Amino acid sequence: MRNYAISKPVFGKKNDPATLYMSLHLRDISHDFGATAAVAGAGFEAADGEILCLFGPSGCGKTTLLRIAAGLESLQSGEVLLDGDLLASPGNETPPERRPIGFVFQDFVLFPHMTVEKNIAFGLASGAGRKEKNATEKVAVQIEAMELNGLARRYPHELSGGQQQRVALARALIREPRALLLDEPFASIDAALRRQLREDLRRMLKEQNVAVVLVTHDPEEALALGDRIALMRAGRIVEIASPAALYKKPATPEGAMIFPGSQILSGPIDKGTLASPFGVFAAPGLRAGPGLAILRDGAVGASRDKGGAYEIVDSRFVGPGWAAYLSSTIGSGVLRVAMAEKPRIGATVSIDIQASSIFIFENQ
Repeated sequence: MRNYAISKPVFGKKNDPATLYMSLHLRDISHDFGATAAVAGAGFEAADGEILCLFGPSGCGKTTLLRIAAGLESLQSGEVLLDGDLLASPGNETPPERRPIGFVFQDFVLFPHMTVEKNIAFGLASGAGRKEKNATEKVAVQIEAMELNGLARRYPHELSGGQQQRVALARALIREPRALLLDEPFASIDAALRRQLREDLRRMLKEQNVAVVLVTHDPEEALALGDRIALMRAGRIVEIASPAALYKKPATPEGAMIFPGSQILSGPIDKGTLASPFGVFAAPGLRAGPGLAILRDGAVGASRDKGGAYEIVDSRFVGPGWAAYLSSTIGSGVLRVAMAEKPRIGATVSIDIQASSIFIFENQ
């Protein structure tokens, strides 16, 4: 089995910065839905004060892992630990309501007949509807922390998407959980609002100083929120690293491709090189066979050349310049390049690709 790159968080134990303190640990989790393997031997560790993003395409197992951590799916294989204590193993599971873990659902699941303060207070309900002492004071603290002042008597339909998100977050945090799980927290938020809301959410989460695991399929969201990113493919976590480490030295195609504007070229690897329709790239140490070349945004430059091997087949204004799309005379595929002036469709160009912005992988 291939060994994937997993970087560990460097966080200190509470009040002891010299000690590694792992708050939430999922170990070797596998989970099937009938004949479909949703998760296959996946695991991660998230430390107090860390935001770990689970990133990958729909259906890769992200939400299943989150639900297993919360106890919303029965554990079939592996272990769930919190601060070193076993929460779940096959046939031996702590019920969800007894786990000190908060969960924010994708659609927030606010009660429409309850006001903001009552929705938040619901997180304190125990037993047969009994409420914890000092509930009013605790609700007030969460309203202040989540910047919901003046909204306590409103109902969910009277709130914006961002305000609803903060109410759901306050309800999860009012129990003072030791870990917090968020499933696609911006899925129901308008795209135009997401950037500001991401900044607000990260600040609020970091102030809580608990282990946070956040599921997303949006690369910009993962990069903006995550201290580390766990990249998933077909039920497995193939790489875990910080955004900076992924940028400098990705260990997988997923790690290289997460940055906006990246492009992928394919071609055979043979004798230490990968041959693509847009050039031959060095591939030292890689086995012969199918290969992938990941090109970072801005890696390709183009200049008009009547004898060039690449033809401009389309263009778009992207501000302040243009994106031109090239075809090659020696193979299929399209390559995007930046050009200052509006390109002429049908013109030919030559290209220059920065070797430092190319990452080559075996295509397994």
